[in-house]
Amino acid sequence: MRKLLLAAVIAVAGVMLTSCYSRIDFEGLLPEPVPVINAVASPGNVVRASITRTYSVEENTDDLYIRDADVTLTVNGKYTEQMTMVEFDTLINYGWEPWHVVTYVSTYRPQVGDCIEISASTPYGEAHCSDEVPVPVAIRGVQTTLEQVDGYGGVYSNVYDVTYHVKFSDPAGVPNYYLVNVQSKYYLFSGSGGVYVDYIDPVFEMQNQDITEIGSENSLRNGWGWTFSDETIDGQDYSLTLKETGVTLSENSTDPWQRQRSVRLYSLSESYYKYLRSVLKSNQREESSIGDIGILEPVVIFSNVEGGTGILGAMGMTEMSFNIKLP
Repeated sequence: MRKLLLAAVIAVAGVMLTSCYSRIDFEGLLPEPVPVINAVASPGNVVRASITRTYSVEENTDDLYIRDADVTLTVNGKYTEQMTMVEFDTLINYGWEPWHVVTYVSTYRPQVGDCIEISASTPYGEAHCSDEVPVPVAIRGVQTTLEQVDGYGGVYSNVYDVTYHVKFSDPAGVPNYYLVNVQSKYYLFSGSGGVYVDYIDPVFEMQNQDITEIGSENSLRNGWGWTFSDETIDGQDYSLTLKETGVTLSENSTDPWQRQRSVRLYSLSESYYKYLRSVLKSNQREESSIGDIGILEPVVIFSNVEGGTGILGAMGMTEMSFNIKLP
């Protein structure tokens, strides 16, 4: 009955949206473009910043990079250097699609506790942002439990659901923010990529009710990670639970993508946590059955950039690699 009602709501909304259509002339009403800064600071890695601009939906967005920006890096309140523009071609989408990248790069490598500030002077105005590099929280261990399942309708007997128990110690007395994901070797390429897992731990369920209420199926499942905070686990030795379903495992398998996994635990600044959480919520809205036709309210993506938009996020990451062992 619920599915029929939802289908009726969508059908009525579709009629309303099409029958109430009218052309609106936005000439002179759209805001002027502003700078966009997107950057991440992490211990031991140079800072890279993408400097672009906002745009209207009617524009060609093939290349929004700003190549004549004056970009400066300040560390702990002291001017450090001018960031250098670098252009290069890279490969995305499993190596099939070339992509041209323009980025501004520092020579300075942040340390834990550094306050990083990026300022950009552009033809579209001046913008700046800052964030503090957090202390990485170490993974103390990962345990796996396997449950054999009916593989592809009983065709295969070597298919398992794998549950990961990720152990770490949350620092007490201070707010901590995290993102966790599971990585695997690509089948055809030497790099690693995110594995689709279900984030079944109570921490995720308690902290993401506003996202699960959107109504998308598999709402706490993706292939690149999920955020959580220590709001309910402050100072605890905690075991975080994730689940990967439908994993094919063979005793004599030599394919690393079948058995080899790594868990990554990212310690996030508060700003980066708010940004990533807003992105997750926005993605969930777009993937829901009613969000993609405009019924749900749009999600505002968090930004810590003054004079423009975007994000300077700070993080630290620890990783533990292992092979899944058959029972």
